[in-house]
Amino acid sequence: MRRHDLVYLDRDAVFATPCAETGDSFWLAARDWIAAGRPLVAARQPAGDGPLLLGLSLPLNQQRKRLTINVDRRAVAGIDAPLAIARCCSRLPAAEADVLRRLAERAAACSAGLGVFGSLAWEALSGEDYRHAESDIDLICDVATLAQLDAMLAALQLAAGELRCRLDGELRFPDGDAVAWQEFATQRENPAALVLVKGLHEVGLRTVHTLLASLNEACCHA
Repeated sequence: MRRHDLVYLDRDAVFATPCAETGDSFWLAARDWIAAGRPLVAARQPAGDGPLLLGLSLPLNQQRKRLTINVDRRAVAGIDAPLAIARCCSRLPAAEADVLRRLAERAAACSAGLGVFGSLAWEALSGEDYRHAESDIDLICDVATLAQLDAMLAALQLAAGELRCRLDGELRFPDGDAVAWQEFATQRENPAALVLVKGLHEVGLRTVHTLLASLNEACCHA
């Protein structure tokens, strides 16, 4: 299980959330979400074998409240990758959907992984309204080689220039470390530059060189 994965729980799973009192409207919304068979999203996990840390965002009519959900690992019924772009295009204007479809084709052409998270994914999962006029589109792009990295940086930059909204999200490297794609794009040719990296268990600064080296190491062990 990695960040942004979709985690399905047993429909009667017992959970806790520090974001809402048991029995209040937000807690009840989380209970009903799980009981309906809808997934939560995997967050960065603390080290150790404690409860899973998952996330849920509620729709606009519930203030887009973000809930942290703690649940026993034994309550997990299934885990899926983030939604494919094709699952989400119906929630977008036609012109923006076409841009994302072309981006998905470029990802498939170089065998990079590409998934949707954030408000667009929540809309596709629930059929409810999450996005507003200022909403961006969040993508997670998995790369395993330098060729994939550079192909997807070019593809993301092209798509960002064609969209009316902001194209946000992360590049994820083989070891699970992820960096905002826009930040990495500005520093791609500066090996000593430090970028903010979200790892499996912690967040920290790493050099561009270190991230690029992880791709070379992955190729060597493939």
